Amino acid sequence: MAPHDDTTAATRFDSFNIYETHFKQISDHKIKVGILVPKDLKPGKVPLAVKFHGGGLVIGDALFPDWNAAFWVPFMHRNNAITVLPNYRLAPEANGADILEDLADFWSWFNDKGVDKYLASQSVSVDLDYKHLLVSGDSAGGYMALQSGLTRPEGEIKAILVQYPMTNDARRSPEDVMMGMQTPSTAWLDEKLATLMKPGAIVSSANPVTTDRTGLSMAMNAHGRFLEFFGEDKPLWPITAVESVKFLPPTTIFHATGDSAVKFQDSVDFVEKTRSVIPGVEIRLAYGKEGDHGFDNALKEDEEPWLKEELEWVENKWLS
Repeated sequence: MAPHDDTTAATRFDSFNIYETHFKQISDHKIKVGILVPKDLKPGKVPLAVKFHGGGLVIGDALFPDWNAAFWVPFMHRNNAITVLPNYRLAPEANGADILEDLADFWSWFNDKGVDKYLASQSVSVDLDYKHLLVSGDSAGGYMALQSGLTRPEGEIKAILVQYPMTNDARRSPEDVMMGMQTPSTAWLDEKLATLMKPGAIVSSANPVTTDRTGLSMAMNAHGRFLEFFGEDKPLWPITAVESVKFLPPTTIFHATGDSAVKFQDSVDFVEKTRSVIPGVEIRLAYGKEGDHGFDNALKEDEEPWLKEELEWVENKWLS
């Protein structure tokens, strides 16, 4: 087994027992949730972390290891924490309201002790500590984490850690290049949408390696089609949803200035907006140096002073 601070995508989850169940069913479609239990879990109260996956709201899966940053592994182990990783319906088959409905339904399942009940059914005895809850996510998962913070009751979530979150629609142009990838053509997008948009179609998991949806979010945004499917109502985007709330849990945002998928300025704008509408809010924007989307995927805490500082800040808010 690789050391906790030296994993690759292939070994990312080796130090955890992996469980999978579902929190919601629509007709015969089950929306799954993964649970990572450290193999070296110690007795006593076990803090909880809920982590949402990225993928532009059109692709991804909660247990896809490549998109789970390496620093998360030692972070969970040293805090003796269990990670809960929900899927959610994906666009364009689902719209923004559908996705936020799944978010609300996940939290209902979670607060109804869904994790406890499932682990007990698997003969896993743990004392879960719901008073110490961290919520996290990267990119689209950051969107889900922030929307959780904006919609859950004050005091339920102790802290939020998000990486390059989607706080606003992407506002792309067809000439844009994202992480070295050219924007797919309008013809490609039209054909893809015609293939996907079947009556009653539901997608809540799309492995980036085995599913041909790569480039879909980029193309939908660049050709002006994303909001057509997702929606534009104010509650759908954190940058406008924050205008109608009075509280956001202590939050840190990791973002690099050269992000070609989610604009760094979007995080700057969200932090400024949040501070302007929620007096005394604790929100931080970390890193702020050159780098692209996913810049932190292989970073080690001991080699990055800024990362060590932010994780210590999160631990203090989460576990106090």
